[in-house]
Amino acid sequence: MASEELINARHAATAGLIACASAFVYLLARGYQARRTFYRLRQQGMPMPPWNFVLGHLLAVPPIMKTLPEDTQQPDAFEALCRANEKRDADSIIYLDMWPFADPMMVICSPVLAVQACQEHDLPKPPILHAFFNPLAGGANLFTMNGPEWKRSRALFNSGFSASHILEQTSHIVDEAEVYAKILRQHARKGEIFSLDDVTCWYMMDVIGAVTLDSRLHSQQQFNPLASALRRQIRWHVLDNEWNLLIRWNPARPFVQWYNSYQMNSYIAQELDKRYAEWTEDEAATSSRSIIHLALAGYMAQQKDKPRPRMLDAAFRDWATVQIRLFLFAGHDSTSSTICYCFYLLQSHPEAMAKLRAENDVVFGTDITETAKMMREQPHLLNRLPYTTAVIKESLRLFPPASAMRGGQPGIYLQDDKGNRYPTEGTNMWILHSAVQRNPKYWPSAMEFIPERWLAEPGDPLYPVKGGWRPFEHGPRNCLGQTLAMHDVKITLVLTAREFDIKHAYDEWDRLHPTSKVKSVNGERAYQMQSGGAHPADGYPCRISLRKH
Repeated sequence: MASEELINARHAATAGLIACASAFVYLLARGYQARRTFYRLRQQGMPMPPWNFVLGHLLAVPPIMKTLPEDTQQPDAFEALCRANEKRDADSIIYLDMWPFADPMMVICSPVLAVQACQEHDLPKPPILHAFFNPLAGGANLFTMNGPEWKRSRALFNSGFSASHILEQTSHIVDEAEVYAKILRQHARKGEIFSLDDVTCWYMMDVIGAVTLDSRLHSQQQFNPLASALRRQIRWHVLDNEWNLLIRWNPARPFVQWYNSYQMNSYIAQELDKRYAEWTEDEAATSSRSIIHLALAGYMAQQKDKPRPRMLDAAFRDWATVQIRLFLFAGHDSTSSTICYCFYLLQSHPEAMAKLRAENDVVFGTDITETAKMMREQPHLLNRLPYTTAVIKESLRLFPPASAMRGGQPGIYLQDDKGNRYPTEGTNMWILHSAVQRNPKYWPSAMEFIPERWLAEPGDPLYPVKGGWRPFEHGPRNCLGQTLAMHDVKITLVLTAREFDIKHAYDEWDRLHPTSKVKSVNGERAYQMQSGGAHPADGYPCRISLRKH
């Protein structure tokens, strides 16, 4: 018996050694392939930082990181690398060899090249995006899909985001905006520092919950299991710029993420079953174009010539749950950040705030207590706010909440204005929206907040360059929810900007949390840090007061 156990132990040890050796050989082969790719690119004279055959460009990152805050978003570091290493006779682009942390990358900071990658060629979303979105959405989703599957899903949800339908949602959005204003009043009475980003995230969770599930989550004022699980999942999400291996490989993370997913999936499944029961009882109750109803409409269309099942198909329920989770994440995360940056920039530019308030007075009258009622009864008035819209667009230019990524293809080259051609095969193209939208080659006074550039006529030096503004991307894969996002921010500003003075409290925050580390990017203390999408640093600490009229 002892000899048999010894033999088994030897077999197990041998199997373990073979597995380790196989993994080592695999990694060695992948590493050699990545380094060989960059050796060839360097031989062709492609723009890149100083390169090492053993370490690639890993040595190029630490000097850049020393000049930036530890928690800054990764695009800031890659933008700095691009600025430092782009060639004078080429457009804003570099190749980066970050293996084993990432596949070969093209970092694009040029609108000319961005247009080609996302519009002219319509290149696919790369597999690397699954690692980011799967913990949040739970599986293959509208953002990461490609080909016919993506086209079918996109067509299914299109009508839920038409301009006319979004305008019809104004009353639901105003309901949640009034709760948001009430909470801001409470903070004004307390007079203490609070996180505007945190409060605004819960607000937008309620907005997207109403639009997606056609029901109120009330997460701004009480516990909601769906909203809380999603917000908790974002906090536990590991990001690509996390270099601390203890955090990156935290053994508790898989269990916490599984529990959060279970909470979200259970809640959404109950909603799907409830809506399906309503559908089977009264088809007239299905006229809503919320995301959950559009998903069910697609399912029912597939069942048209079949006996109606008593319960939803499990495969459909799983698919619909993933798409709903994606809409809940994307719909609240980026919009909440944009609202914070609108307040930040308006506070820093009182002349712009005065213009915005004056425009709101003209359209909605000076009695701010009537504003919510007017928006409900006459939502079309929100389309008569060109300066307010310009403020939002300029805020999104300076602080876009995300970037874009596409997968390179054999035989596909990007070409700049000077005729330089850049091969895309074997790379992931990262279009850095923040870098594209602040590129001084294409934007006059690129780092300045100038809403008037969105009111300029063609021929004016301020007139935006084609393809240069990309917070919602362009082309077939543009953001489905962009009309809703703009509508959300507009309603929020109209309802709050004339009632409150919101001032950041970074000076006080830094006195309470002293550090010798770098705490600004491009001179901005409210730099963007990664938390799902890009959010203002330290949660945007602020104080708020009721405005004196």
